[in-house]
Amino acid sequence: MSSLAQRNLPKSLRDEIQRYLDAHNKFRSDGSRVASAQTQDDRSGEIFRAYARLWLLGYRIKKPESIAAKHIEALMNFWDESGVSARTIHTRLSNLRTFCNWMGKRGVVKDMKDYLTPERVMRTTIAQADLSWKAKGIDPESIIDTATEFDERFGAMLMLQHYFYLRVKESIEIRPAESLIDNGDAIELHLGTKGGRPRRIDIKTPKQRIAFDFARTVAAKGNTGRLRWTNCTWKQAQRRFYWYMEKHGITKGVLGVTAHGLRHGGIQDGYERETGYPTPIKGGALGEIDRETHRVASMTVSRESGHARYDVVPTYCGSYGHALRVPPNQYKYTFGVTP
Repeated sequence: MSSLAQRNLPKSLRDEIQRYLDAHNKFRSDGSRVASAQTQDDRSGEIFRAYARLWLLGYRIKKPESIAAKHIEALMNFWDESGVSARTIHTRLSNLRTFCNWMGKRGVVKDMKDYLTPERVMRTTIAQADLSWKAKGIDPESIIDTATEFDERFGAMLMLQHYFYLRVKESIEIRPAESLIDNGDAIELHLGTKGGRPRRIDIKTPKQRIAFDFARTVAAKGNTGRLRWTNCTWKQAQRRFYWYMEKHGITKGVLGVTAHGLRHGGIQDGYERETGYPTPIKGGALGEIDRETHRVASMTVSRESGHARYDVVPTYCGSYGHALRVPPNQYKYTFGVTP
């Protein structure tokens, strides 16, 4: 059993989940023959983790049969925004569908394409659609202003995601006062980053400066120096953040966007700031932009967004295909700060 489930689910719920697993898990999803031991273990772990994740997201399901379409959508949104690979999401969704079928709840779990954008379903590394808020006709600054009026810490987190393309966890965990380096001309992230890898982001625009100063002021009002709510652990702050997102309709179901869409938009803005041209996903400037400008901008944005590879940028910005492709040996570079 998953330790996540042991820590967060009541024993009564764990026992009920196990009852279904004992009755059905030894068979393949279609019931045709016995499943391998590995398949049984993987499926069991995924089911327990899914229910535990729902509890951490604030959905306190008391019985396995209470799982509904809204819970599956919440899980999919969380996995998508957390950057879980399409292949892994596909497996998790399949296991949940099988479990729901055992309980007679057919139709609760839909196809992957009903939750994710086409490029996510296709498992491609090149964006086929613009996932930024602006592409959906939504003004990020207007939404952030409203969020800030509601809760200044929530608003500050969204600001950092928008102007510095921080991940959700990074924006919650950051200690702004401790992040400033180079006489206030840059920030260095340590807390909440993937793999604990630090990275540097230069402060290049007045709006970035205003956003970071605001986050610093808000964080200073607490006794921890973190931006997250002072009465919350990381997990509690995460649940509150996503609850506030739902409260303001910042979901795929209502506005058609997610928190990760702010990161997409911020990275696109960074590319445009570095090149002076729109990103490929927005039409690009093939024939005007030169290969070296594109290469340097992509490397800079990749470093600032916390990726160690140049070829991650097309995931957010689209690609010019072969037109501006650079030999792999020219992608090798040193960031100074470990990416």
